[in-house]
Amino acid sequence: MSEFNELPSGSAVPWMEAAIAACGSPLVSVTCPACSEIALSAEWTLLEVKSRETAVDLHCTACEARQSLRMVLPEGASACWPFERFESVAEAIEKEVESLAERIQRHASTMPAAEFATNPLWAEAQWCATTFQWHPTSEAPPLMGLVFENEEAGLEIFRSVEDKMNHEDRFEEIRISIVEGAVPGQELRPGYSVHLCADPEALEAHATFDDFVVDRSIVPFLGQWNRHYPIPGQPSLLTKFKEEFEQHGEFMLAPTVLKDDGNRYMQPELGIIKNVIFFRQLSDITTPDDPDAAALMLPELIIPPA
Repeated sequence: MSEFNELPSGSAVPWMEAAIAACGSPLVSVTCPACSEIALSAEWTLLEVKSRETAVDLHCTACEARQSLRMVLPEGASACWPFERFESVAEAIEKEVESLAERIQRHASTMPAAEFATNPLWAEAQWCATTFQWHPTSEAPPLMGLVFENEEAGLEIFRSVEDKMNHEDRFEEIRISIVEGAVPGQELRPGYSVHLCADPEALEAHATFDDFVVDRSIVPFLGQWNRHYPIPGQPSLLTKFKEEFEQHGEFMLAPTVLKDDGNRYMQPELGIIKNVIFFRQLSDITTPDDPDAAALMLPELIIPPA
């Protein structure tokens, strides 16, 4: 990040206007205040979530003029540009996540999906794997099971929304995506990321009704994610699950428990019926305001199993 320069009073307004225009349309060059050529682009990082204060670096490819300033991010602009600056944004957002999660928990009766995704028990439950099951003759929709190291904590997460949702996510307020593709440096060990969070639009609507504001930049950080590595040489459970979901247009999300016989079994009595899931490729994630962007930063730090 460049140091912030003190702009001369006479030039402050043109550079600020140029920065606002560039942040609003990052793929399009804007007019440079120094040479008047349409060759000015911007890179920026959100510094404060509530105020939307942003650090902006401007560069003109025609006259090589450079300028750095702070401003309020224009409405509709993503939290950062380019995508590589997303990690810096995460640091600013992290300060807001805990307080927002607490507010969501206080309004849990009106937003059970958000309560589910932000339940403090996720840390204790330690979601460690995802598994899939289906009817042997495809006579029923498939199941998607979440495996927890601490089973009781995992079961309690599902119990917390069981009575509120009545086993069905009628308005698809829990957003689930499965993103396939190897993360950089792990091309020889392909896997996929599972991301679970409150649907951004649904959460925003509930928050507005309950009279508090949710910045969309924060929403992906309020969810849960996990990285999974299929066993080499074994049939893909995910492939079969996708086929079964396409056939039925429905699946059940449920916790799993370890029984005395050493096998894990899903608990459909705590399950949530869903009709929407997002199957994506890593190459689909191209902007920092993508709802799955946060889930794809952390896997780069994971060492896949041997």
